[in-house]
Amino acid sequence: MDPAELTSAEVYPLGWGEPGALEWGRHWYDDLTQFFEAAARADDAVLVWLD
Repeated sequence: MDPAELTSAEVYPLGWGEPGALEWGRHWYDDLTQFFEAAARADDAVLVWLD
């Protein structure tokens, strides 16, 4: 989905296209990126379960 589709679908947070709109989640993304990078370096698998 693009930002306009997310806004029209009222997906939280609204305003995806605004500068800095996603900064509230940046610290989680950075930590998650480091986790996946470490797993890849160790040749480990990562199981993701979304419920």
